[in-house]
Amino acid sequence: MKTKKRVKEKKIEKKDILKDANSDHYFFVNDGTVLKNVLDLSKQIDNMADEIFEHHVNETRNDFSNWIKNVFKEEKLAEELLKTTDKDKTQIIILKHIIKKFN
Repeated sequence: MKTKKRVKEKKIEKKDILKDANSDHYFFVNDGTVLKNVLDLSKQIDNMADEIFEHHVNETRNDFSNWIKNVFKEEKLAEELLKTTDKDKTQIIILKHIIKKFN
């Protein structure tokens, strides 16, 4: 019985990273784009202008890390994101984290 319960809890946890945040916790990008979940963020980074990304991620702040930590409670991912200010590396870190959640 305990094993089944643990497996069920892990499945719920894995799905949480892809769930939409409550509407009062959506992320509003500086260009007006609205992000509802971590996958949205990863997809949007591809199209995000460098100056918009740098507004949210720079040497003094990382809004994406804060959002992921505070809204989705993904502390490991948030910590990893703090290690870079590079747009491509940020996207790779997010995608790797999502893949690990489903393995």
